This record gives sequence, C-alpha cells and structure tokens, in this order.
Amino acid sequence: MSLFICRKCGRKFFEGDSPEICPDCGAEKRMFSGIRENIDKTIPDYWYPMLDEKIGRIQKLQAEAGSESASFGLITDIHWGNNEHHSAALMKEVLNQCGIPYFYNAGDTVSGYGLCVKEILFEELNSCKRAFSDIEHKCLMVEGNHDSAYSTLEAPNYYAENMTADEVYEHIFRFETVYPDRVFGPTGMYYYVDDKFHKMRHIVLNSHDIPSDEKNENGLPAYDRFHTTAVRQEQMEWFANVALDVLSTDWTVSLCTHENLVQGWKFYGGEIITGILNAFKNHTRFEGKTNIGKPEYEVEISADFTGRGGDFTAWVCGHFHDSHIEVINGILNISTHSDSLHQPETSPYKRIPGTDSEHAFDIFTIDKRKRKIFITRIGVGKDREVEY
Repeated sequence: MSLFICRKCGRKFFEGDSPEICPDCGAEKRMFSGIRENIDKTIPDYWYPMLDEKIGRIQKLQAEAGSESASFGLITDIHWGNNEHHSAALMKEVLNQCGIPYFYNAGDTVSGYGLCVKEILFEELNSCKRAFSDIEHKCLMVEGNHDSAYSTLEAPNYYAENMTADEVYEHIFRFETVYPDRVFGPTGMYYYVDDKFHKMRHIVLNSHDIPSDEKNENGLPAYDRFHTTAVRQEQMEWFANVALDVLSTDWTVSLCTHENLVQGWKFYGGEIITGILNAFKNHTRFEGKTNIGKPEYEVEISADFTGRGGDFTAWVCGHFHDSHIEVINGILNISTHSDSLHQPETSPYKRIPGTDSEHAFDIFTIDKRKRKIFITRIGVGKDREVEY
C-alpha cells in the first residue's frame, strides 16, 4: 500500500485517502511525497534479457581471473521517491548468481526534497532499507548529502538544517553494526570490511564530516552538512592508521565516499586522501598538511607504509548522477550513474519506466593479474574498463 507524506508538516495519508489539501497545514497535494510499502521484490520480465547477458559477462570475467579476481557492487543516488524500486531485487540476483559478497550504497537514498521535515528522511531511509533487507548483510552504507539535510518553511534556504550526528548514526549506520565483519571508526559513520578469500578490503569514509551539531543564535546549524564535503582530522587518522593497515602487501583496497574528486569537486582534505593512498600503494611515507583557511577543517597527517601497505584500485562515488573516470593526483576516481529516474543534461541516455533503462548500477570486477577494473552496468548506460 502506498503511503503519502505532506512535505510541509509530515502528516501521513494512505492511498485513496489523501485529500487535495493537508488538513494540518493547508499544503496543496503537490506537496505530498509518495513512499511505497510492501515493496514487490520480484524482477519484471522485461529485465531478464539484459540481466542474463550481464550476469554471464560478470561470471566470464571472474572465471578468466580465477582466484585473482574480486567483485563488488555500487549503487548510488537511489532517490527513493523518484525510483521504480526494482533495483533491490536486481542487485540480489546479480550478487547471488555471481558470488559477490558486498555492494556499496553510495548515498542519497532519499528523494532529496530540500523542503521537508526530517521525519520524511527517516521514513524514506527505512523504507529503502526494507526493500534491500534480503541482502542487508551485503550492504555497505554511505551517507549522502541529501540523506541528512532538510529544511522547513521557516528556514532561510533549502537544506539549511541537519540531522544530528546521533540521528545520522541511528537511521543510516546502526544496522551495519550488527554484522561482526565491519570494523568501525569512533563515530560509527565510517568503517571497513574484508573480503578475506580474495584479499580485498572495502573502506567507507564519511565525506560529510562536520565539527559538531552546534547551532547559531537563529537555531540553525553552525555547520552546513549538505554543502560541506570534508574528511577531518580524527577520521583521516583512522583512515591512514587503521583502515589501511592491511594484513599483508598482497591485499587490495577500494574506497567509497558519496563524492570524490571528479569534475574538480571541492573536497576538504581530498589531496590528503590521495597522498595517503599513493604512499599506501607505493609502500612509501607521506606527510601532508592542508591550507584551507578554515581551522575546523584543517588536517595534518603523517603515514609511513615503508615495507607494508598494499595495492589500491579506485576511489568510487555517486553524487554526480553520471559516469566519470578520472586519474587525479595519481589516484583513479570513478563515479556511477544515479539509480533514480533523474536524467542529467550531460547524459545521452533516456530513463523510461517499465524498461531496462529505469535503473542503473555497476558491478566492479577486479582482475589483479591484468591490473584492470571491469565495470558492468546493470541498466541504462555502458560497460567500462580501466587499468589501475
């Protein structure tokens, strides 16, 4: 049964009962947002020709590399209110058929309405988690800028308000902590997990790392979660000294944040991340210090991977709603299309509900022998491959 929520005040209505005007706040019906419950977890028939072809491709790539291959999924920018809701069933089928242990959900799970109450974010996050519940144990959740920011009508601009750190943990990350294979940093919003047989470590960093939940005199947050992309000192130290402390030099690492450095994106601490990763894969030492001019976001780090470290594949992300591959400061940065029906102006692909263009997510297969990443697109878009 569908559930409608007034984006102005949070009043809920069941399908067939939603009025033209919200009786609590007077908002018109155009302010109502739909959230589906009891998601149908079957795969529509029109998906099977593509799905069978892509599963066959992934299995062939895995077989060619043998035990020297490792695979993981990446889905991003689901934007629940503008999504056809078949991607959970599709992802489950691909992961199960291809023996893939993990997938990143790279953030922006919620619809992304700038004007709403935060309870709508809670509802959408929980509804999407229920849709993916069959493969919840394989999901590596990432915070997106839409997932934790909102604003009410009294706010001076969209996304002027933040979830608190406790609310972010509760509604985005708590479910991850029941799985003992995750190793968390101090806040519970960043962590790593190991694919032990394939010697592959997957790291999630939180790229919306703000100093505190402090508020100004006007009652609005002192720090803007939505517009700030940053990794700060404590998280950076955990990344360099804990997450990248792999078991031996024959281990390989992938990194996921909601945003990375593609398209010249402004990322406080981004150059420190690439510096650390270069030292990790080259088994050298790195010392770095930012010069941002904002003391709360300045980072100074020293990391020594001499005689240790491992190999690095790619820093993957969402956010841009389009597919990019760029080498930045010696580190491969890759973004993936939005899974929602949103179509960027730069995209040549049309999103048509009821066809296999309605969704888009990627399966990454790492061939360690060839030092190549094969990226298989499920849905609209093209397969890609790149050396690392």
